[in-house]
Amino acid sequence: MYYPIFLDLRERDCLVVGGGIVGTGKVSGLLEAGARVTVVAPQISAQVTQWYADGRLVWHAREFWVEDLDDQFLVIAATNNKALNAFVYQLANRQQRVANAVDDLDNCNFIAPAIASSGAVQVAVSTAGKSPALAKQLRDHIQHDLLKPEIAGLAEFLGQWRPEVKRQLPTYPIRQAFWESVLASMVPELLAEGLPAAAEHAMQALLHTAHVAAITHAHSGMEALADPCTESADTSIPKQAHRKVRGSF
Repeated sequence: MYYPIFLDLRERDCLVVGGGIVGTGKVSGLLEAGARVTVVAPQISAQVTQWYADGRLVWHAREFWVEDLDDQFLVIAATNNKALNAFVYQLANRQQRVANAVDDLDNCNFIAPAIASSGAVQVAVSTAGKSPALAKQLRDHIQHDLLKPEIAGLAEFLGQWRPEVKRQLPTYPIRQAFWESVLASMVPELLAEGLPAAAEHAMQALLHTAHVAAITHAHSGMEALADPCTESADTSIPKQAHRKVRGSF
């Protein structure tokens, strides 16, 4: 079983060995994630050539050298030589790099899931390498049937409200309940209908209600602590009982 994570690759050094069709796909994803990409390959695709010409990556037009792994955070071996890919992975793995030899489950310490996305929303699907075709089918279903275009707008809207919600609602459970109430409210529908001002007004009303409820709950708890009638009765053990207990050992 794999541990699913999303890596922040912005300004991190990432190496792709191989510049063909598969390597091009890997480079594309890394560039989109904001990585600093180096490609090592004698020849590269037209698309990688264009990225190189645009100054978006470094290209070493030669075979792989062991020194290419220096300072790399993530390494992908994507040549058409399976033995070379395994060799690159094994070296990288020994150096504690995040590394993957494409289409070779035994030579990976991570695998890339199938991704469905809409704006900031990303859904990763994996079958732990057992069936990439099934993962792709599930990804396509999520992409076409669940991730409607309005989902991206909703995520952006909610993200803009997070700092204010965190400022006004003091604890994680309260904030979690609040966000669930927002998603069950008219806010998503208003945004989908192209009514952002109405959605803002609804959010303000929901947050005001939640803020007042949080303050009221906090004050009630403080009053209960201060009220002597709420104190429990004396449950201390009488001295005779203490003596009796000590004498029983």
